[in-house]
Formats: sequence, C-alpha cells, structure tokens
Amino acid sequence: MKPSIGQAKISERPRRLAGPEIWLVLAATLAAGAAAGATPEDEVRRIVEEERERGGTPAMCVVAVRDGLVVVELASGFADREAGRAATLGTRFPAASVSKTLTAALVMRQVEEGRLDLDEPVNTYLEPALQVRGGAGEGAPATLRQLLSHSSGLPVAWSGIIDRANPVPTMEEHLARGLRTIHTPGERIVYSNDGFALAGFLAAQAAGQPFPEYAHRALFEPLGMSRSTFESPWRLEGSLAAAYGDVFKGGSERTHHADTTAIAPAGALITAAPDLARFALMLLGEGELDGVRVLRGESVAEMMRLQARAHPELDEGFGLGFAVRERPGRRMVWWDGSLHGAAARLSLLPDEDAGVVVLSNLADNGPTSVTGRRVLDLIVPPPAAAGYQPSAAELDRVAGQYRLRDFVDPEFWYLPYLMSLGFERRGDTLVQSSRLTGESALRPTGPNRFRIQGSMFDDSTVLFDGDWLYVGMMRARRISAWESPTALLVYAVLLALALASLLGWGAWRGIRRLRRPRGA
Repeated sequence: MKPSIGQAKISERPRRLAGPEIWLVLAATLAAGAAAGATPEDEVRRIVEEERERGGTPAMCVVAVRDGLVVVELASGFADREAGRAATLGTRFPAASVSKTLTAALVMRQVEEGRLDLDEPVNTYLEPALQVRGGAGEGAPATLRQLLSHSSGLPVAWSGIIDRANPVPTMEEHLARGLRTIHTPGERIVYSNDGFALAGFLAAQAAGQPFPEYAHRALFEPLGMSRSTFESPWRLEGSLAAAYGDVFKGGSERTHHADTTAIAPAGALITAAPDLARFALMLLGEGELDGVRVLRGESVAEMMRLQARAHPELDEGFGLGFAVRERPGRRMVWWDGSLHGAAARLSLLPDEDAGVVVLSNLADNGPTSVTGRRVLDLIVPPPAAAGYQPSAAELDRVAGQYRLRDFVDPEFWYLPYLMSLGFERRGDTLVQSSRLTGESALRPTGPNRFRIQGSMFDDSTVLFDGDWLYVGMMRARRISAWESPTALLVYAVLLALALASLLGWGAWRGIRRLRRPRGA
C-alpha cells in the first residue's frame, strides 16, 4: 500500500493545473510517438474522434487523471443528434455496469463499520423470502465476497432491465422473485447483475436507508458528485444524452433508455464524466479526496486485489466490483458497461496513479473500451511485450468454433446456439470473428495465449486449454461443424419443411376425403 504522500497530493493541490505550464509537465508523461507540437488534449481528442467515427458513436466524454490531477477532459459529438445538441462535460449518461464499482465501495463502507462481513453467508442478513437458494431450494452459502467477484453461483439475469412497456418493480420485489444458483458458490465466475443488486440491497439495509439515498450520503455528497444519481432515467430524460442503439439488437438508431432501478446497484448510475473521475481520484488516493476520507486504504486495496478468475492461468479476473488484470509492469483495474443508448468505461492504473473515464450514448462498449485503453496507454505507455510467434500447427490446433457458456440469462437458453466465437488461421495470424464482437486479429503472447483488441473484450487475454477457451470472465467450449449455428439453422429449416410437407399432405388428404362422393 502506498504511503499518504499520494493522499496529500490530492488534497493539497488544485484539481487542475492552470496556465501553459501544464503542457510542459504532461509532455514528459505522454507517449513518445505523439505528434510534434500537439498538446495532450489534441492527442486525446484525435483518439476520441477516431474511435467515435469508427464506432458510429454520437457523443463521447473523456476525463483522464494522473498523480491526483485531472490532466485532460473533453466532450465530443452530439448529446442529441437530431436536435443538434452538443455534448458537454456536464452532459449526463447512464453508466450501466460501471455502477458496480460504486456498489462495491458502498458495501466496503458497511464492512468497515462492522455491519457486514465479506465472508459471512449473505443469507445470515436476509429474511427467508429474499434468501439465495440452490437448485433444489436449499439455502446456498454465497458470501458478499463472492457476490462482488461474480463467483456466487448466481446466473446471468436480464430481468431487471425494464423497457417502457413494462412496470418497474422495486429492488425488494425484484429480489423476492427468488435468487437461485446454477453453480456451487465459489466454483466459477458467472457475471451476475442480481448478485450485485443483492449486495447493494444488503449495504443499504445495513445503513438503514434506501439504496439511492445511501449512495448520495456516502459517496455523491462527500465526493462532490453533484450530477450523479441512481434515479430512473425516465425521470431525467430531458437532461440526459439521447439514447442510441439497443444493447441486445445492436444498431445506432435512436431509442429509449432502459430503467434498471430494480437492480440499481448493478447498473442504474447516471453521471457525468467529471463526477465519475472524482470517484476514480478517490480510489487512486487510497480512499481519500480533497481531505475527505470515504474508504480506508485497506478497503480500496481489497477491491483491487485479484480474487476470482475463470482459469487459474489467466492474468485477469475479478476483484470486488472491478475486473483486475495483472501483467508484468502493469496492473490495471477497470470495468465497462452498456445499456440501451449508453456505454461506459472506468479504468485505473493504481501503481502509476492514473486513470481514464469514458462515457458515451451508444449501446456498444467496444468504442468506449478501446478509447479508454488508448488514452490510458497515451498517458502511461505500457511496457513492451515479449514477442512470440506460434507455429501453423499451434494455430490450427486452437482454430475452430466455440460456444459460450453461462453468458446469457437462462430464460433465453437458446441464444448460445445462435452465436459462436470463431477462430481461423490466416497465414501466420489467428483471426477471431463473431456476431458478438465483429472481426479482429489476435496478437500471440505465448503458447495458447493471445490478446484481443478492438472489441468489447479489448486487450483481454484469450487462453486456450484443450477444447475450452477462456477470455476475461467467460469460458467457451469447442463445437463441431454439426453443432455450429449454421448447421443448427439448416436443421431448423429442414425440420420446418418436413413439418410443412406433413401438414400439407394431411390437408390434401382431408380435402380429397371431403370431395369424395358419398358412398364411394
């Protein structure tokens, strides 16, 4: 843990440097390849415009921090494309799953105060109607630590994402529908919105306040996050960036924001980029900002510690609320999010005291993830990675089609059969393609290891182990050509034709019988 020098730096210096000296100070910290004469803001804006255009993103707001200071902040594009309303640093966006990082901080507040224990089964704190159950209805021993690291055994769940055609339940009503595990707690990573909804509910219950009020008192007010809230976007529609794109269907058409207040701790944060940057500065300051302590340094360290991973040899997994990536010379903690008409990224390099916040109004976290990575690499250039070139036989061995496991809400069990991750050798390169991520080349980093860039999995390690692959929080199993989505579609068409023929034959027989003369 760093000494309090970094904390003093934040509280004693102004939030931003003023005057022309900022460019001289920052020039030494930016990537050596920056264009001659360009300011840091010019370089960040170039990245933002490139990625915004590549992704068709209407608006993007970015704030970069280093050594306790905001070094670059800018807004680009249109908060409302049709109305011609430009995005500003004051524009508010839904932050989607980046909300989970704040929820983890709120839980840690209650752990510090002794009202909650990370390793106590959560059922200890819950009335029977809200308790976590196993598949047979028995109590499941999931803990807060497991909820916050997506290892509780609870499944993916989308039922808390509500569109305008449906009523919005309260958080307690949503949780009372029943939380059932699909794996033994602690056995594997499964990304669970309901797990975070329950963790936030427990923190608010321990604090004796509704979750939105608790977040305001414990985080927004002390950190000066005046444009942040966990209210429904439907109440704030006119003051938010307009929504573009559907998180499930894709596209960039104008749409409506989803209401996620039933699972508010998992995805209902609405914020502006400078607000979220203040949360980032607090974390980089080991729990303190502007002389105000929000968390203990030990709590922040625990949030940023790698606690669960999809495979023991992966260099990344989950801390508490954050994904954590540990590579030689570079430890990064981050999380992304996307909802209808919104995407967000918060990424930190705690050992270098640097971070980036990106918010946009397109339901695609590819552009925000890539922008965040590129800006962070500009501020703190990554160490050179060792080169590795796999043989053609190695590439052929991992090539194929893979079906994701535990990636969708079990209610939509059929979706994994309609999509797969494809890996193909093209010369001496492995190329990944899917409807989910598009197409991108993978950079080999070691035997059966690659890094993927330019998608929602940007810069993640892809690890192949036999017939399985692991990337970030997910795993996928190799499938044969007979199991591919194309093959399944052919089977479905043939079955439909067979049924149509059978029905047609039956109808023809029935008509002939009706037309047959009586007594014939």
